[in-house]
Amino acid sequence: MPGFKFDNQRLDNKLVAAVAGALDEANVPNLLWGNYLLAVFGVPAIVDGFAFVVPDNVLSTAYSTLLSTGFRQCTQGLNCTKSDPSLPSPPPAVHVHIDDNLTISLYQKSQVLWMFPDFGLEFPDPQNPNIMLASDSRLPSASLGRGQGAFPSHLHPVRIPTAPRYTEAIITLLCRDLASRHEMYWMSLLTYIIEYVDGTEAMKEEDLAVCYRSFFRALKIGDSQVFSILDGLRNDLINRKLLHAH
Repeated sequence: MPGFKFDNQRLDNKLVAAVAGALDEANVPNLLWGNYLLAVFGVPAIVDGFAFVVPDNVLSTAYSTLLSTGFRQCTQGLNCTKSDPSLPSPPPAVHVHIDDNLTISLYQKSQVLWMFPDFGLEFPDPQNPNIMLASDSRLPSASLGRGQGAFPSHLHPVRIPTAPRYTEAIITLLCRDLASRHEMYWMSLLTYIIEYVDGTEAMKEEDLAVCYRSFFRALKIGDSQVFSILDGLRNDLINRKLLHAH
């Protein structure tokens, strides 16, 4: 969206799409992330802003684009909810403010999607297994007790990870952060995926890569061996160099 300027517009799909367009215009590949993405998948998540994942080498360009568009630099330091190290969710690389409480966060690909194929500025076709548009017809429409669902198609296209790739990423992040304060955050996201996304047109269990299915199924059915299965998956990811041991 060439020439977009933030002028205290309300947080909604139109604003998210406009920011995605501004990043596209600045040649910054971007994927929607965070609770706003969960809401697109139909999860009734609390939305306190929105987030994008960008390639590491364009983080500074993405940040300067948001500032030049009119969003506010954070001046709250550790008093800001996005900078509080005690929060269960890992902090973004950088963020800007829509207002005192609402933010736009930027995550580097290496922080949350290192296992994901590199992505660029092209828009995905419907057969792309990794990336889809937030307006894709496979996504749910808004309904009572659920998240907002798909974006309207007339807005600037917003790229998102497909639900299976997103789920695999969350499981991998859970493996990375086992026994840390972030563990239960990733686990809670998975329970939302199981309750609201699995079995919809956006995702079936069999869409997951084989190595993730056993854990996902065990978590879904409440298998008592779920953490043993998770340990096995973690070791497998480490052996395949998809996860660093710590």
